[in-house]
Amino acid sequence: MSIELLPFDEKYRNDWESFVEQKALNSTFLHSRKFYDHNPANKIDDASLMFYKKNKLIAVFPANLYLKENICILHSFLRSTYGGFVVSKDVTVEVALEIVRKTIEFAKNKQASQLIVRNPFRIFNTNLCDETDYAIWFHGFEIKSREIEICIPIDGDIKTIRSKYRNGARGNVKKASEFIEVCLSDDIKNYWCLLEKNLMEAHGQEPVHDYDSIIRLIEAVGSNNVLLFAGYYKSKLISGILIFKFNNLVLHAQYIASNSRFQNLRPVNAIVDYIIEWGNQKGFKYFNLGTGNENEGKNINTGLFYFKESFGGRGVLRETMILKL
Repeated sequence: MSIELLPFDEKYRNDWESFVEQKALNSTFLHSRKFYDHNPANKIDDASLMFYKKNKLIAVFPANLYLKENICILHSFLRSTYGGFVVSKDVTVEVALEIVRKTIEFAKNKQASQLIVRNPFRIFNTNLCDETDYAIWFHGFEIKSREIEICIPIDGDIKTIRSKYRNGARGNVKKASEFIEVCLSDDIKNYWCLLEKNLMEAHGQEPVHDYDSIIRLIEAVGSNNVLLFAGYYKSKLISGILIFKFNNLVLHAQYIASNSRFQNLRPVNAIVDYIIEWGNQKGFKYFNLGTGNENEGKNINTGLFYFKESFGGRGVLRETMILKL
């Protein structure tokens, strides 16, 4: 069996995009070159790979090669929530073993001391494709970190979905509905001001994206893939959830923000419920509310987990794997 590895080059851009958008089983727009390029830093340390079998593209590997504390690291993907091996139906177990072997060989040739892979969730997959997950373990990778996110199944009968809400969540949704108007909004600017203030007050930190970079992201991947569901009180934006839409299958909450002065109105509850119904009507299967972990899963925000689980959410595991070379 002959698998050819090629480092990404601009002349292969259309092949990469076509593969990610049309042929891959486990891709999202986070694996596209459009998303990759929205962050200028990726141009500096891009080390993405493409894998061919009989001149046919069968897998890609978005990655960065960089130095950290004098350690050279090949990382998939440093500046995204997920990276990993993005594969087509042509990647069998035997092929996956060879793809990972060649990636390790590439990393060694680049004098990398570590190879880090952060796989996407299985809930994003359009078909079964765990071959590279197995191949990673087979070739000696170990778990670097584990985090858990809370995902709400939203397909089926909406009454059945809402019947799984805990009593507190159900009561807060009812209360919020008396005061909060929820809708899709294009008011990203005001929302970002709210988000930045919210994160600084609650955690003393800024969002991963500033306003300019989130606008670049939206322009790159399309406004139909990044949606703002906003909550208004007396025509004032007081809360919102920014959603990444993946494969018309999953709605992923990338950012959640709320004005603490209006916490008693429970605006986030109203927005979560609205998204669940909206996604259900649009045929989505899951609403991923994100994590309650920090510090690579070592710290747990029990209150945040409880809130997300109160809408019938269940845990999905996110693993980051590492191989020391």
